[in-house]
Amino acid sequence: MKPFRYRELPQLPRLAWLAVMNRDAGDLLVYHGSALECRDHWMVEGTWDGEFTLGGFHESEHFFGSGIRTAEGGDAVHFVPSSALVNGLYYCERRRELVVSNSLILLLAFTGARLDPDHDYHAETYAFRQGAAHYARDFPVSHREIKALYQVYDLSLVASARGDDPLEFASVRPAPNIPSYARYRELVATALGRLRANYTSPDRRAPLGAFATISSGYDSAAVAVLVKDLGVEAYFTCRRSNTHAPRWMSRRAAVDDGTPIARGLGLTTTPLDTRGSQVTEDELYFLAPGCAPPSLALHGLARHIERRRPAVLFTGFLGDEVWDRNPWERRYQDEGIVRGDTTALMLSEIRLKSGFINVAVPALCARRVQDLAVLSESTEMAPWRLGTRDYDRPIPRRILEEAGIPRHLFAGRKKAVVGTYTWPRNRALRPSYFAAVRARYGRRAGFVYLHRAANRFAWWWFRAYHLVRRRLWAIEPPDTPPVLIGRQFDFAYVQFLWAARTLSERFAALLKASGVVPVPLERRRRTPPRTLPPASPTAVRTRTASADPR
Repeated sequence: MKPFRYRELPQLPRLAWLAVMNRDAGDLLVYHGSALECRDHWMVEGTWDGEFTLGGFHESEHFFGSGIRTAEGGDAVHFVPSSALVNGLYYCERRRELVVSNSLILLLAFTGARLDPDHDYHAETYAFRQGAAHYARDFPVSHREIKALYQVYDLSLVASARGDDPLEFASVRPAPNIPSYARYRELVATALGRLRANYTSPDRRAPLGAFATISSGYDSAAVAVLVKDLGVEAYFTCRRSNTHAPRWMSRRAAVDDGTPIARGLGLTTTPLDTRGSQVTEDELYFLAPGCAPPSLALHGLARHIERRRPAVLFTGFLGDEVWDRNPWERRYQDEGIVRGDTTALMLSEIRLKSGFINVAVPALCARRVQDLAVLSESTEMAPWRLGTRDYDRPIPRRILEEAGIPRHLFAGRKKAVVGTYTWPRNRALRPSYFAAVRARYGRRAGFVYLHRAANRFAWWWFRAYHLVRRRLWAIEPPDTPPVLIGRQFDFAYVQFLWAARTLSERFAALLKASGVVPVPLERRRRTPPRTLPPASPTAVRTRTASADPR
C-alpha cells in the first residue's frame, strides 16, 4: 500500500475526515480538518491505551475516536471506529473507489447524496442499540447511483489493496478476565494511565487537553473519581435535568447539579448555561446526526473546548449498560455490549467541530461485561447493592462511597439532559426551518407554536391523571408520549432532516470552493457494478477525479 496522501481543508470541522481509496491503484487520499495526526501509513483523531508513535489503535483494547491504519504487511487498510459504542464511521462504494468518513454529513456532501424525505430514519438512528454484532448497516439515501450509505460501529472496516477482494469487518481487541472488584479497578486505572500517556504524548502534532462531565447520577460522578488525578482542566455540569417538572414542585427530579459531589472530591465545576438565547448556529450539529433527542444542554461545553485546543472528554456513557444490575432483563449477558440510548451518537457531529474525543470511561473493560454482571451480584459487592428494581449500580456506588462521597449526594433517581423540542433555539435558524415545515406539512410557524402549547397543556393533564391513580390505587403511570395531540406532525423529525440537509449543503459548497468536486457522472466511462460481500448490502461504485493537491 502506498503512503497516504493528505489534503487539509481548514474550513472543515477540526476532527472531520473523508478518505477516498482507489482499490485498483492501492492509493488513498484523505481530506481532513486542522487537528488530525497524519503519518505515512496511519491517520487518527483519537486516543488509545498504547504508545502513540506506534499507531497501533486498530489492535488496541481501548480506542476512542476514529482513524485509518495500514495493516502489517501493507496489503490492507483498516478504517477504525471507537471501541465504545459512542460514534462510528460511514462509507459507500463508488465503482472502484471506497469512500469512508467519520461524518455522515461530510459523506453526504462529498457524494452529493441526500437523505430520502420519504424514508423513516428512526431504524438507522437507533440501529446500534441492537448491539455491536446485530445492528443493520444500511443507511438509505437518494442518489442516482448510490442506493445506500453504510454505518460501522465497534468493528474495523478492512479493505484490501487488491481491488477484487471483498470488504471485511474485524476486531483483534483483547478482553482480559475480571475476577474481582480489585482487579477491575486495577485494569481501569492502568488503561486510564496509558490513555493519558497517549493523549499527552510529545510526539503528537499537538498534545490533547482533558475535560470531564459530572452530574448527580451514578456514571459521570464515578468517572470523576476515576479521572481526578489525570489533569482534567474542567468538570462541566448541568444544573437542570430534562424533566418537565418545575424545580419548586420536585427539586429531586429537576436538579442534576454535580457540584456537591465535585466539592467532596476537591474539584471545581463549570456550570453550563442552558438558556436558549445562548445557543449559536452550532445547534445544527446537535440535530444533524439522527432523529433521536439531542443534547443541546452541552452546547456551552462544545463552545468552551472549541475556543481551546482539541481535547479528550471523559464521560459516563455506557454506564447504563455496563454497570446497571438489570438493563433490559440482563440482555447484555447474552448479547454483549448494547446501547440503551443514542445520546452519544447525537454528539458525533458537534464533537468533530468542537474538537473533543468522547472517552466513555465505563467502556473500559466492557468487553467482559458478563464478568461485571457477575461481580455486581457477588458477595463482596453486597454492601453497595440497594436491591431496588432499577437504577441499582453497586460498582459505581462503591467507587463513589470509597472516595468519601455520602450516599445521599448521588443517584437519587435516573435523570438526563437530552430533550426533544419543536423548533430551533437559535433565532437565526428559524426561518429556514419553518420553510422546511411548510414544504413538508403545509403549516406555518404559528401552527408549530400552537401545537407545542397544546401538547404542554395535555402533558400536565396526562401526568396529573396518572399520578392520582398511583396515589389512590397504586397503579404505576405509563411513559408519557412525546406528542399527545396532533401526532401526525413530527416537528422534531423535520428538524433532523432540515439540519442534515442544511449542513451537507454548506459542506458541499465548502468542498466545491476548495476544488474538491467529483467529475459529473455522465462524463465518466461506465463500468459494471460489483456485488459486496454478504456482511454488507449491495452498493454501486463511481470513480472520483480528485487529484493529489501536492
